[in-house]
Amino acid sequence: MQKITIANLVLEPATRRLSNNADDAIILRPLPYNVFTLLLEQKGNCIDRDELFDVCWEGAIVTDQALTNVISGLRRNLIQLEAEGIAIKTVSKVGYLLTVDETVVMQPVVEPKIIPPVIDDIEPKAVLVSPQVEEPLMVHENVEISHDVPVLSTTDVGRSRVQLLTKPSLKSALIAFCLCSLIAAVCWYEKASSVPYFLVKENYNHFEIKNTDFYILNNTRGKDNIEAIQSGLESLNLVECNAEIYIRMYDSVYDDDTYSLKGYIVAKNSNRNSNYSLSKFSHENLPGIIAKGLKRAKLICE
Repeated sequence: MQKITIANLVLEPATRRLSNNADDAIILRPLPYNVFTLLLEQKGNCIDRDELFDVCWEGAIVTDQALTNVISGLRRNLIQLEAEGIAIKTVSKVGYLLTVDETVVMQPVVEPKIIPPVIDDIEPKAVLVSPQVEEPLMVHENVEISHDVPVLSTTDVGRSRVQLLTKPSLKSALIAFCLCSLIAAVCWYEKASSVPYFLVKENYNHFEIKNTDFYILNNTRGKDNIEAIQSGLESLNLVECNAEIYIRMYDSVYDDDTYSLKGYIVAKNSNRNSNYSLSKFSHENLPGIIAKGLKRAKLICE
């Protein structure tokens, strides 16, 4: 695919590479790239949030904050690349639009000239080395050697010193063992604590329907009626979805007899996931809410 020039930036669709005239570059992630290209295709025109959700998220259940985060990230990328004449503007309560100043053009990159190093053609000078003169062996007379005392050669003395230096002591071995145990414990703790609190399965009531694992946690004042929720879902003939669904229910801040919830769905065989929140609902409507959410989560259930 051809490169796209946007004011003083260049976008390479094949690699999602966005660069400036100094060749500073950023590789856009797939989701921000889709949002940016959709805004670019309709530059100067406002695109409402629903259209951005339908085209870029393909019907997945997400909150408005997800789109806000993507737009904020794209704006940071433009600032990082020192973009000129390019801006993503917010249209209050409607959506976003991309403006491009056509008078700003891409400046050519001036490559520095490479000057080869200068090598002097100088012949090497001869170095005179004085020959080594062997000293005569000094022989001492009247020296008796006792055969009762063992004589250590230079090689034996060197070997003994090496053994003394390399042989580990019991104290150093214990210190090394304690350090290894401490490192292993820290690694295990970080791995165990890396699971977000929302996904700790021991905190939920669990049941499975059509290869979909449901994890329900009721933090409301009402009684926990998991059996009714499960039977209600089974009666709706849900679509088969190889995923895990986590739902937490809370007392609503609006009315005494209503509740709010936060949901999270993650595919078992990929990294696709989505989150969902609802400020007001009743227990009777919960199976229908979950079924509707599964129909919208097409990418996760595939």
